[in-house]
Amino acid sequence: MPEYRIYVEDREVVTPGELLAEGQVIASDGTYREGDKVYSKVTGLASIEGRKVRVIPLSGPYVPTKGDYVIGIVQEVKFSSWLLDIRAPTPGVLHVSEFVDEEVDLITTDLSEYLKEGDVVGALVQEVDPVKRVKLTTKGEAMNPLGRLKDGRIVEIDPVKVPRVIGRRGSMVRMLKDVLGCDIFVGINGRIFIRAREEPREIREDLAVRAIVEIERRSHLSGLTDWLESTLKRLSRW
Repeated sequence: MPEYRIYVEDREVVTPGELLAEGQVIASDGTYREGDKVYSKVTGLASIEGRKVRVIPLSGPYVPTKGDYVIGIVQEVKFSSWLLDIRAPTPGVLHVSEFVDEEVDLITTDLSEYLKEGDVVGALVQEVDPVKRVKLTTKGEAMNPLGRLKDGRIVEIDPVKVPRVIGRRGSMVRMLKDVLGCDIFVGINGRIFIRAREEPREIREDLAVRAIVEIERRSHLSGLTDWLESTLKRLSRW
């Protein structure tokens, strides 16, 4: 008798309660075990790595975690902080001391001088407290820029699709940047900022938005990198 048996293929779409494997397998994210058998918790893509079985959800909300790079939009200016929409159940709080280096007299200063409603901000999740309040900072180190993001476009995707847009070792987003001549900053919260580096800027940004939306739509399919490469070559004939 084999020590284990896997009943689904890698990248196969599975549904909640579907039998994935049995025996001596490692049941990872998106799965649950009953006795000797492993089932899917969610609708998603099966991921098989040797004996390790997990399911990558096809959709789901953003759940903030300390250290996440997020792209927020200023929702409200408070006395000593800003509330940012980060696509989480509650807004992120960015205190003035986590955005401004110099000392600010809060009695005489309107914080709208620094950030106003609608401004786009790259930030790090500094802390998530026990009642799920999220504290943000623009100070620290991140691969993408921190602070106000200007002169660009935003596209939003399902947060669980972010790894597909980034690609293995950053291959997918790097291809988009190189071929389209755009800066592309990907927030873990599924919000992506796009800014063309050269003309025709509007066309380059439009193509980047279209490509990202299509990557999200095709995220459950194999051969995505090859498809993107051929599509970009066809579309980006300036």
